[in-house]
Amino acid sequence: MKLETDEKVINYIRKRVAAARNIVAVLGIEMLVEGGGYDLDSNEETYRAEELYGYTPEDMLSTSFYNAKVERFYRFYKNEILSMEVRPTPAYDALLRLQAQGKLSAVISQNFHGIPQGIHFGNVIELNGNMNSNKCTHCNKVFDIQYMKKAPGIPLCDKCNTAVRPNIRLIGERVDAKTMTAAANACEAADVLLIMGKNMYNDRLEYNTDPNRSQLKVLFTKEKHLSDRRVDFVIHDEIQLFLPAIV
Repeated sequence: MKLETDEKVINYIRKRVAAARNIVAVLGIEMLVEGGGYDLDSNEETYRAEELYGYTPEDMLSTSFYNAKVERFYRFYKNEILSMEVRPTPAYDALLRLQAQGKLSAVISQNFHGIPQGIHFGNVIELNGNMNSNKCTHCNKVFDIQYMKKAPGIPLCDKCNTAVRPNIRLIGERVDAKTMTAAANACEAADVLLIMGKNMYNDRLEYNTDPNRSQLKVLFTKEKHLSDRRVDFVIHDEIQLFLPAIV
């Protein structure tokens, strides 16, 4: 499939990637969608969820909703979040090639679905947690994702019968300070910053660097009319097509 991005832009990004010593990839919703997931923040999914559950995904993924309506939270969470099967795409293969070349210093995940099975990066920073890890809020016993999927209704700790909470950041909660600092430092140090889709929380990681430093920022998005002064290029092609073409 032919890329719609201008060939001159493709060649320029390819040259900058080839010359880079420090590349950071920020994984957002587009990476999730291309891997088989879906964007719960889209108008279509928001409408569908509200029709089915009586609340929007943003409502149900909030800390206040979890605390007040935990049974309804888990009905939505199990049906919509835990049921997503996210697979590797050629974009992940391209990132692995950059890692093998010693260029990829960090992968910052803005999704809480984790890296697809079989893909292993040396340095992963998870801004919003990971749904594969779950913990009892009373005794801190850890449970895997299969336990959460198989549990009827609210997943309860088999030790103290307390609700098990996913180790994900719910809306209304702050990112862990150490995690945010690590992500911000990684972005600041990068020669090339690949921003692969929006953050599901709509509170993007800041990509500020010294204006006298030559850093290439590339944002991938399906939003055709989006402009962002903080980045050098906005790419509308599929990441799984574009990234292999520049690596």
